[in-house]
Amino acid sequence: MSSLITSFLTIFLAEIGDKTQIALISLTAAKHKPIQIWLGATIAFCILNLLAVLVGYELNKYLPEQYLKYISGLFFIIVGIWTILSK
Repeated sequence: MSSLITSFLTIFLAEIGDKTQIALISLTAAKHKPIQIWLGATIAFCILNLLAVLVGYELNKYLPEQYLKYISGLFFIIVGIWTILSK
């Protein structure tokens, strides 16, 4: 149960006010179809998260958890630097 709560809180807090929410606000304002947009976004998010979980599960078979943490951290640093430099 703690994995469920941890994953919920992590994703919920990380996603508040992100670019996807802003895009959904804009799309809903333009199209006036909130249920369809919510459903499409929910399905997309579920599929993306399923892929992430499956990839993480498979990678854990070949790499220790500590390496996965370092790789994830390095990836976020690279994306952050790329984002800063691209502006």
